[in-house]
Amino acid sequence: MRCDENQLKQVFINFIKNSIEAMPTGGVITIAVEEISDHRICLFFKDEGCGIPEDLLKKLGNPFVTTKENGTGLGLMVSYRIIENHQGSVTIESKENVGTTLKIELPRK
Repeated sequence: MRCDENQLKQVFINFIKNSIEAMPTGGVITIAVEEISDHRICLFFKDEGCGIPEDLLKKLGNPFVTTKENGTGLGLMVSYRIIENHQGSVTIESKENVGTTLKIELPRK
């Protein structure tokens, strides 16, 4: 795929960091890649963390929307923009006290 490696690396680091911080007592982070078609791939970042309250899920990606006590929400906002600039999308599924899965769809060129 054609991409800005450093920008995607920033997104991946941000998502992994968020997963680590969501599991203060430890847990498993699963990262997987799936080929959806000849033209699209999907990356999954799944954790066993505290989850995200349902009322916040729809607001994520906006500045200053965060679940972190000292967070700004800007890391997720920048990550969303990077993925959008790569003609991709981000979907978040989460259940409180169970974990969160971030799904990134990107085109293959």
